[in-house]
This record gives sequence, C-alpha cells and structure tokens, in this order.
Amino acid sequence: MFWACDPALTTTIVNSYQVAGPVFQQALTTFLAAQCAIAGDHLWPADATDKVLEDPNYDFIVVGAGSAGSAVANRLSEISDWKVLLVEAGGNPTLATEIPQPYYSNMGTSEDWAYHTEPQEGACRAYKNKGCAWPRGKVLGGSSSINLMFYVRGNKADYDEWAADGNEGWSFEEVLPYFKKSESFMGKFDAEATKYHSKGGYLSVASDDNMHEIEDLIIKAAVELGLKNLTDCNGDSQIGVMKSFTTTKGGTRFSTARAFLSPIKDRKNLHVIKNAIATKIVFKPGTNIVSGVLLNKGGRDIAVNVRKEVVVSAGAINSPQLLLLSGIGPRKHLEDLNIEVKADLPVGENLQDHLFVPVFYTKPGDKKATTLPNIISTFIEYFLHNTGDLIDTSPHRVIAFENTTDPNSPASDMQYHYLIFPPSSYNLLDMFRKHGLSEEVHDKFRKMNENKHTMLVYNTLLKPKSAGRLLLKTKNPFDKPLLYADYYKDIEDLYTVIRAFKQHSLRLGETKAFKESGFKLEWIELDACKSFDKNSDEFLECIAREITFSLYHPTSTVKMGADGDPTSVVDTKLRVRNVTGLRVMDASIMPSVIRGNTNAPSIMIGEKGADMIKKHWLHTHTEL
Repeated sequence: MFWACDPALTTTIVNSYQVAGPVFQQALTTFLAAQCAIAGDHLWPADATDKVLEDPNYDFIVVGAGSAGSAVANRLSEISDWKVLLVEAGGNPTLATEIPQPYYSNMGTSEDWAYHTEPQEGACRAYKNKGCAWPRGKVLGGSSSINLMFYVRGNKADYDEWAADGNEGWSFEEVLPYFKKSESFMGKFDAEATKYHSKGGYLSVASDDNMHEIEDLIIKAAVELGLKNLTDCNGDSQIGVMKSFTTTKGGTRFSTARAFLSPIKDRKNLHVIKNAIATKIVFKPGTNIVSGVLLNKGGRDIAVNVRKEVVVSAGAINSPQLLLLSGIGPRKHLEDLNIEVKADLPVGENLQDHLFVPVFYTKPGDKKATTLPNIISTFIEYFLHNTGDLIDTSPHRVIAFENTTDPNSPASDMQYHYLIFPPSSYNLLDMFRKHGLSEEVHDKFRKMNENKHTMLVYNTLLKPKSAGRLLLKTKNPFDKPLLYADYYKDIEDLYTVIRAFKQHSLRLGETKAFKESGFKLEWIELDACKSFDKNSDEFLECIAREITFSLYHPTSTVKMGADGDPTSVVDTKLRVRNVTGLRVMDASIMPSVIRGNTNAPSIMIGEKGADMIKKHWLHTHTEL
C-alpha cells in the first residue's frame, strides 16, 4: 500500500500512465488524493521513537491508543506542563480500516490481534479450532478502528447497578456528563437529545434521516412484534427498535484515533510511540511503587520512566496480560509461572462477553451487485465522489433491545443486530471463513447465499450469568494469553437465547412486513443438529452451541469495586490496589458487562478516568 501524500510520488505515478489519456490520469490523481485524505500518514501523530530514546522520562505513560487510551492521552496532554507518552502496539489506520462498509475485512489482518477462545465443550463447536474468534484492534484507535461503529452507551440500569454495588461516582447521572463531553452529535437537537447529547466533543456521532428500505422493513416487522419504534436508544428508554447512531462522518470511520489523536497530532507535550509492545510495568527496587514501563520495539527493549502515573488502557485482554506479566494477579497462577508477585489480585477473573447466535432469512436476488466489475465500480464511486454503498454502514444500522422475561422492564437482556448480505457476498467478504468456522458451515452458507439475499439476525445475550477467565500461557509477553469464555456455563444464559429465538427472531417471518418482502426463515443444515425437530428447544440449543459468535465485547477482567470487595482489582478511582502510581482505564474495569456495545462506554471510562487524574494532581495532591 502506498500513500499519495508526497506530491513528487503522486506526480511520478500519474505521469507513468500518460498513455492511458488525460481522463484516466485525472481519475488516478483523484483516487490517490482520496487515499491520502482518508488514511494518509500525515493525519496521525508522528512516531516518537527517537524522542523517547533521547529522553525516556515522562509524567504519564498511557499504554494502548484504543477506545479509552486515545481519550486519556488527549485529555492528560491538555495540561501543557505534563509530558505524556502514548504507547501503541500497532501502527497508523489504513485505507481498509477507514472505509465504513467493509468492516469485517479487517479481521485477520495486521490491524487485528486475532484472538480465539480456548475450546470448550458447550459452545463454539462449529469452529475449526473449537474456539470463537475474538478480533481486537492493533492500530491507533484500537478496536474503534475495526469495529462496526455502533454508538450505544448501554442501559441506565448498568451504571446504577455499579453504583448500588458500592462503586461511588459511577451511577448513570454521574457518568452521563462524560458521555456528553466526548461527543459531537450530528443529529437533531430536540428536548430529549439536548438532555443526553452534546455538540462540543471530539467524537462525531452520526444520525441521519436516510432510511434504507431493508432497515425500514426490519423496523416495521419489529414494531409488529410489539417493540416500540425509538429515535434514540441512548435517550429516555433503551427498550425498542431503532436505526442506530454511528461513529462515522463524511463517509469515513470516526475512530478514537481520528477523534482524539488526529486533531492534536502536533501537540508538543504528547509523544506517540507506535509498533511498540509494553512487556512489563517496572517498580522501584524493593517497593510496589511504579517507576516506568518496559517496551519492545522491533526486538529492542526500551525502558521508559514515569514521574507521576502509568495508565494501562490496553483493553480487556491486553491490560490484564500486562498486569500479570508484571506480577499483579492471582498468587498461585503467577508463582506457577515463576513470576514475582507484587500484588495478589484477581486479575483475569470475571471475564464477560456478549455472545450471539444468528438466525437466517433469505429471499431470491440478483448477484450482479457482487460481480468483480460492480465491486470495483463501488470503490471507484466512493473514492472519486464519496457516494455509494461504502460511505456508511447501511443497511446494517438497525438494532433492537428487549427483555425476554418482563416486557415492562426498562432493562434489556437481549439485543438484536440485523446484517444483510447480497447474493454471492463472499466475493466481497467471506465472513464465515474470516471467523474460522468449519468447512461445513462455510460451504453451506455459501450455498444458501449463492443466489439469495441473506439476512442474519444476531441474537445477542446482554447480561450473561456466566463468566470466564484469562490466564497467561507463558511468561513470554509475545505469547497470546489463554481466553476461557465459558459461554453457557450458567444454563440460564442458554435459556435466554432460546427465549429470544422464539419471541423475536423466529417470529419475524410471521410478520406482514417480512411476508410481503419475500424473506423466509432458512436454517443452515448442520450435521450435528439434523437429528432434532426444528420446532424443538433441543434443535435451538444445538444451533446455539454450534454456531456461537462473539460480538467482540470482552470486559471486566480488571474489575472495579468498592474498598473491601475481594473480587476487585481497581478501586473506584481506577487505581490498582496495593500498588502506587498505576491505574487501568478501559472496558476491563467494568464490574459487569453493560447492556449494549462497548465502544462508547470505553471512551466514557477514559474521559472520567483522565478527569480523576487531573483532579488528583492539580487540586488535591501535594508532591513531597
């Protein structure tokens, strides 16, 4: 991949095609300029490796430039007297990360950590390695650079439950200002929007009036099933169906790299070191006082010193991994690996995630949209005119929330996403192969999708009773940790998914909207499930255990809790217990996973955490 940000390079390339004529040359010039405008290296902070080597001393070190870390680094570096280092294991966003529509294409690339869960008996059984795919962003912006761009904050009950469990300062009313602080809302400001949204932040949140016919169809069908048609699931009520807000702007993904780092890329007191792995948190000899971080870049170890605090914002997998490697974690696990124990804490426990199971609807269609010439023409339209199918995530924006046990409850237990694949969509994106499912599932989906539009209804479990754990495989920081998802460990989770099938997903085909559209229920005929009656709970259980997916929302591995909570790793100020100078700020600190997508809440955690640091060092702390 090359970028057209160097005028000399652009001219050389364009001139080499003189024989093709001036029209082609102009188109090529526009195409290269579009690449540069969308994802050129000039958009992001420069790599500061040389500056780090020259003077490896910082007031704050932030590990991880993802959803939370980018916000933390931005806010801390607002204080001009503070020298801040942001450490990122990946590099700059690419053209593939920045085009909104083909988001799944980033799975398995160099921008993805490409984790998989460990095999378990009762879930993810149709995968080649018997473990579910857990993609995580390894790039500026972290998972906000490879996610599906839904802007969902969760449910008010999530934060009020945290507060009720002793997490003072984390009720919904107390976190709402931090959601609003980061946001630049582009929708209409009616009375409800004014209460819950803001125009003043860095993060563009898109809301438009354009409704794809498929999105309109899904909303009409959901309303027929009794769900309320909402305008904002982040507003007064979450229960219902709506076209989601998205983190996009002007035909481009609006990751936290674009939101929080690009505007301050030349800020003098912020340094960003890229393609550098944090391998260990370093302590002053004989103490539990943090003195810095050990990095590895290109095989070279770099020690960086900190004067005030290290903030770990590496996500729900990499944050606990770094703590464990540094001697912070369960004593027995660390001693088994011959790692010196600095603090005996339940790091890696309480791992929670949103699983989903798809239900398929199909209708006959023309596969000309996914022919190679049409795919090329779609990309050309995007680059040359910023129009067409690639500029946003339509027609996949509809989401719905419901409570499967109490229709009057304001707190959801299931979320539904609806993804539409045109006939022969594998010409553009081979989703099941990307996730590592078996050849049987892959081949049968291809056959289903060959000449049919295929709608996948994602039945997403929001409040799992099951929790897994994360363990180090070895003490080598370059070995991926062991991820035990333990989906359905509590059988109630399975029962909730089956209820969702029967109350929503399987009933969509009975609605007038679906019948008139031609969409009909169709199952992938799995050998493992063929002995069961398709109308039985046994069949639905088999499907749920075979084609389990993650919605890529791991959380809670560095749990926040009140003083005296033996299951917590950090306190309500996000300080790691029994250690001085170390905080964690990302989805790993969630006491329990929220009822919704996790990107917006992670940003909120970064905003609130950075504010806590400012209040501590600027107003209440006196250095000795």
